[in-house]
Amino acid sequence: MRNLYAILITTVIAMVTALGFCDAKADVQACVITVKDQAWVKGEKVCLKDIASTKGPAPQQERLGAIYLCCAPKPGMEKILRGTWIEAKVRSKRWLPENTVLRTPEIVRIGRTSQSIQEESFLRLYTGYISRQLKGRRSDFGVSRFKVINNGPLPEGDVRVELMNQAEGKLIGHVSLGGIIRVDGKIEQRVVLSGWVDRFEKVVCTAHRLQRHTLLAKDDLCLKRRNIAKLPANVIKAVEAVVGKRLKHTVKADAVLLANSVEKPPLIERGDRVTIIAESPTLMVTAIGTAQDRGSAGDQIRIKNCMSKKEIIARVVDASTVKVEF
Repeated sequence: MRNLYAILITTVIAMVTALGFCDAKADVQACVITVKDQAWVKGEKVCLKDIASTKGPAPQQERLGAIYLCCAPKPGMEKILRGTWIEAKVRSKRWLPENTVLRTPEIVRIGRTSQSIQEESFLRLYTGYISRQLKGRRSDFGVSRFKVINNGPLPEGDVRVELMNQAEGKLIGHVSLGGIIRVDGKIEQRVVLSGWVDRFEKVVCTAHRLQRHTLLAKDDLCLKRRNIAKLPANVIKAVEAVVGKRLKHTVKADAVLLANSVEKPPLIERGDRVTIIAESPTLMVTAIGTAQDRGSAGDQIRIKNCMSKKEIIARVVDASTVKVEF
């Protein structure tokens, strides 16, 4: 009897001890998750750790925090999740302890942190690109009417901008550059930088008023700095290119000379009598003709053969000679 009583006492003690151990174990493993009603995320994914605080064993906190919820909103934007949806998402994990406490608000607002590139920074990139292409002659150009197309919020991270002249056009007048924006090496945005580029170069101008058909000499000309973005493409930039040519029309002092405003002085005038030369490697024939056009050296003009009365095309050699190729 005494032995039976001892066995009973021992069994009761063992059961009490076991129950106490289980309760202690349950208390140790219990986790409390408190979801915030508003949170900001940096990356492209939203995990539980981004929107909630967790109390409990460290390994359990780490596993709970890694639960993926959804994609993050775009930079500068926000996404709204319902608390009941979050709770269902978390409790769907089979490994979640039954005694986990989950506290969620009715809705959770999730925002995405962002950064932006100011227009002034884009302008520096734009002018820097043009300066490099023009070999550093910063004082020789100016930029106006600048704007950025498709500039928007960017994810946080290391930003790099790559510019390119997509149209491969001249960097003068209206210039548009394409831009690729990378954040941490990933392409995030494409922009267009547009502006008006004034370019300043020395061009040939008249030193004083000059009459039509004036044969140009160095004293008649000078080089002056002008905005070539507002001048025709055929502006003349070297004095040597026009010395000895004549003006097609009267020009005022300080006028910018264009290629179509000058011409070679004609060696032959209409009606002049000339010698026509026609030659081959083994034969040369000459005849007298009358010029039907004016022409300078190298010009092709019409000549009327005085004997045959036929018109031919000949090249001006000098003031009295034209040549027929055959």
